[in-house]
Amino acid sequence: MLLCKAMKENQMSKSALIVTLLSCIIPAFILIIPASAEIALIILALWSLFYCVQNNINPFSYASSQFIAYLCLGYFMVALISILASEPSLYAFKRLGTNIHFLLAPWLAVLFIKELNLNLLRYAIKLGACLAGVVALIQYFYLNQRAHGCLNELPFSNISLLLSFFSLINIHQEKGREKYISLFSFTLGFMAVIFSLSRGTWIAVPILFIIIVLLWYKQRSITIKALSVFTIIGICLITISAFSPQVQSRFNSMLKDINTYEVNTFTPVGIRITLWKTAIKAIPEHPFLGFGLHNVQQVTYDYIDDPILKESLQIFGHFHNEYLNTLVTKGVLGLLMLLTLLIIPCTLFYPLLSNPNNFYTASLIILLCAGYAMSGLTNLAFGHGIMNSFFIFMLTASSQILPTQRISQTL
Repeated sequence: MLLCKAMKENQMSKSALIVTLLSCIIPAFILIIPASAEIALIILALWSLFYCVQNNINPFSYASSQFIAYLCLGYFMVALISILASEPSLYAFKRLGTNIHFLLAPWLAVLFIKELNLNLLRYAIKLGACLAGVVALIQYFYLNQRAHGCLNELPFSNISLLLSFFSLINIHQEKGREKYISLFSFTLGFMAVIFSLSRGTWIAVPILFIIIVLLWYKQRSITIKALSVFTIIGICLITISAFSPQVQSRFNSMLKDINTYEVNTFTPVGIRITLWKTAIKAIPEHPFLGFGLHNVQQVTYDYIDDPILKESLQIFGHFHNEYLNTLVTKGVLGLLMLLTLLIIPCTLFYPLLSNPNNFYTASLIILLCAGYAMSGLTNLAFGHGIMNSFFIFMLTASSQILPTQRISQTL
């Protein structure tokens, strides 16, 4: 219904309509229909390659997509170098496959710059937040499960959180029914976050709330009174959520795990602490390029002394922290590239906040990078294919608002 209304308001070419509808599948159904986002992204990637060849466009010299092209290619190349420098194998290149999205990003950026309608995408994002909340309520209350959609709980909660905050970005400019739709989308998306029982994502909630309030203030089109109202509502919502039985139970469980860590390491928190300590111990051995993406389990085996822990923790394919995991697998070079991937888009989009036409898209990228930076503290931000797909899609879809002259000067 949301998408139908938006389509009536936006006239576009047949090609642009198909690209936009395929793109809308990604945020709308990524959390509830298995492989929907990946299939849509593959089709769009193939379309983008054909589009660039047909129109003789090189994304590495096309000014509007240059920053995407070099940023994402650099991230992929560091992952490749880490593998080549650490006894590559078939499994190693299979692990590299989770980063293939970054290699396709330059061509996707060109296609989206030319064909994607961002106004329709906003409705798809709100629809995605609503559907995530509905599925979460069904899974939690009727199936007695942690809300996870068609994924596992961690990426489900991370993406739900972002979709819910994306729904709020323009609420201070919206009127009537549109404002209520945004609030409804945020509420359902936020419920998905709560019922996923993901403590790491909960910690990001107040941070993203502070960021979105600052973004509203930056635009200076919102009155102090309205800003105060939104702030009070946000604080009340966070406070009520913090005292809900689900949140209280999970945080009490976390405190218990921390207090008993010395005598029982086989708890969710205990396992994370052990993995973090193992990563810190291993990093100095290969500080510059790391051990390679494919050697996490071998590192776990080599750097844990307790034989029971050694066998138990080998099943984990990462260290439950994006920054430590990157240092172990890709070294300092990889960490620098990771920070570049999270920071550079913010520096490019931040100056665009003052333009009302670009405010939504620029804010989306800043929230996206902040959300991924926060999720990386307790889990992998870029270790899951679906998380990579979502990040690359949002980044490339937003690149059309970047001024050509500014990009050229920056690079």
